[in-house]
Amino acid sequence: MTKRIDRRAIMRALIVFAVAALAVTLVSSVGTSAFAETSDTATIAASSSTVHADVETTDAEITVDESSGPGTNRVAQNVFNGLVFGLLLALASVGLSLIYGTTGLSNFAHGEQVSLGAMLAYFFATQQPVSIPLTPWEFVIGWPLWLASIAAIIVAGGTGWLQDRFLWSKLRKRNVKIVQQMIVSIGLSLAMLNLLQWWIGPDRVRVSIAIEERHQFGPIQLGSTTAMSIGISIAVLLGVGYFLLRTRLGRATRAVSDNPSLASASGIKVDGIIRLVWVMATSLAALGGILMAFYDSGTKFDVGARLLLLMFAAVTLGGLGQPFGALVGSLVIGVVVETSTLWLGPDLKYATALGILIIVLLVRPQGILGRAERVG
Repeated sequence: MTKRIDRRAIMRALIVFAVAALAVTLVSSVGTSAFAETSDTATIAASSSTVHADVETTDAEITVDESSGPGTNRVAQNVFNGLVFGLLLALASVGLSLIYGTTGLSNFAHGEQVSLGAMLAYFFATQQPVSIPLTPWEFVIGWPLWLASIAAIIVAGGTGWLQDRFLWSKLRKRNVKIVQQMIVSIGLSLAMLNLLQWWIGPDRVRVSIAIEERHQFGPIQLGSTTAMSIGISIAVLLGVGYFLLRTRLGRATRAVSDNPSLASASGIKVDGIIRLVWVMATSLAALGGILMAFYDSGTKFDVGARLLLLMFAAVTLGGLGQPFGALVGSLVIGVVVETSTLWLGPDLKYATALGILIIVLLVRPQGILGRAERVG
């Protein structure tokens, strides 16, 4: 017997969320007003001194936002930025959804696979001296960016193969429960996070030092690197969709996701499909990390850890185990995150995405594209 949703509980949740949003908006506006008054006072004091006039003018010119050029609409620009961010987030979220669909595991180490892709691209492309962990030698590789990105994706995909070959497959054969595997993934996440910090360092690094050219298209501005990232993301996501819908391995992957026992009885090598999914998921995460480094004009060892909650939110919002749902959820999360900065501070933009997740799950617990299941 299905359980009906309590409409009063939904209304209470909506009221609480609306009050919280209003309170945060008021606090943000007060903080903005105080900052504006402080800035005006500083400007008046600076203008009284002719000695520092040229320095102040130069600083003001340097700190002008490139995205606020003439003819740019801020709302349209933020919505567009949200769609771009959603596409990049989808690359990692789709892989996370595939892993959950085929194994039932919520992999908390998936964020570090995003960081690993970005760090490997930096390792292969930078002109600065780098070294391999536990070795005393320093050297410069300095490969072209496209070659460094391909090498990073291949190495990251290899780590996915190694993880399933020597860790996750062993746990599955021993019938280790999902909760225990989840705890293992948390430990793996912490180990990889500290390893990346020890290897590359805690500072922010730039994968590409090229200056992006920006072009005006109606009310929005679009950079050349961003346009390239959009094209690559769409092409890869379309390729993943074609793989899942039109190829034998893709149909086998969906069969394992629906019913592993029935798929095994039908002659499908379940372990081989799961290993393929791990390679795909880690490769997609690495590509997402590289493109995210272009989008943010830099990267850091913990970029994946900061995106992990958004990935889980996108997968849950779209429907657990549904790769196409993860894509839709990522786009929704991306638009909400970027447009929320119109009325909230940048530090709170991720909280709005989680608020939207709560509201949607109260109305549709199975997610946007998920299937309702009978309990009991």
